Amino acid sequence: MSAGKAAEAERTGRLGQRVWTYQGAYARRPLMAMFLFLILFGVLCTLVGKYYDEDASFRLAFWAMPGAAVASLALCVRHSRIRIREYEHGFELRRPGRRTLRYAWQEIDSVESTRVSVRVNFAHSHDVLKTVIRPRTGGRIRLRGLDYIRVREESGFWRMISKPYPTTGAGFVSDAARAVAEARARRLLNELGAGGAYRWGALTFTAEGMTLAPFPRPLPWSRIALVSAGPHDGVRLDVRGLAAHVGSRALSGRATKAGYRTEGDRLEVFVPVRRPGSDYLALDILLAHGQALDGGRDEAPGH
Repeated sequence: MSAGKAAEAERTGRLGQRVWTYQGAYARRPLMAMFLFLILFGVLCTLVGKYYDEDASFRLAFWAMPGAAVASLALCVRHSRIRIREYEHGFELRRPGRRTLRYAWQEIDSVESTRVSVRVNFAHSHDVLKTVIRPRTGGRIRLRGLDYIRVREESGFWRMISKPYPTTGAGFVSDAARAVAEARARRLLNELGAGGAYRWGALTFTAEGMTLAPFPRPLPWSRIALVSAGPHDGVRLDVRGLAAHVGSRALSGRATKAGYRTEGDRLEVFVPVRRPGSDYLALDILLAHGQALDGGRDEAPGH
C-alpha cells in the first residue's frame, strides 16, 4: 500500500464505523433541462420538412437540441457518482474529478439548511433542501439534500433509477446537524467550565448561569428552560423570576434595544437573526446540560 493510500485509510479509520451511504440521484435541474430539450427536439422534428433545407439556423438548432439533451444526461450520470459516506464520528464526500473531503464532526463549525418549496403554474412542484456545511478550516460545502438517496449498496445510474429509494439525503443533513451541534455543545460546556463565556446576542452564558444585557447579575441555570429555538422564530426561553430581574412585567424590543423582549417569565431573543440550524441545536444541548456547571445552585427570585 502506498503512503498516500495508507494515510487515507488511517484518516477514514479515525471516523469510526460507516453508518450510511448516500448516493447522488435525481439532480432536478439537468434532468428537467434534458426533458425540455427533448420536447423542443420533438417540436423541431415536426418542422423538418418545411425548414431544414432552407434555413441554416434551423439545422443548427435541430442538432443542438439532442446534443444538449445528451449533455444534461451526462450531468445526471456524473451526479449519480457522488458519494456521501456517513461515519460514527464524521463523514466523507467523494465527487468525480475533485479531491475527497473527510471531516470529523468536531472539525465542522456549522450546518445550515433551508427547505424551499418550488411552485410551477401556482401548484407545488417539488422541494429543494439547500444545505451549507462550514468546516472550521477550508471552504464551504454546498449540497442539495433531496438530490441524494440512502443506499445499502452503491450502484450505477441505470440500476439506481430502476429501483425505489424511500430515504433521501435529508437524513444525512439531519444527522450531520445533530452531530455537529453535540460536538459544539461539548466544546462550549468545557469552555464555560474552565471560566469562559459564550455570547448569543444580548445573552452571555457562564458557569454561573445567564446574563441578560444590560443587567449585570447572572440568572442561575436552574431557572432557565428552553421553549423553542430556530432560525425563523429565534430563541424563546422561560426564565423563572425574569420580571423581578428586569424590573418590569413586560419589555418591548424597542425598549430593550438589544434584540429581545420579555413578557412575564417569557424571554424572546430575536437577534442574532437566522443563525445556522446546528447553532440552535447546540444551544438547546447547552441549556439542557448547563445546570451541571453550577451544581444546580439556585437563588430566590429578586435576590
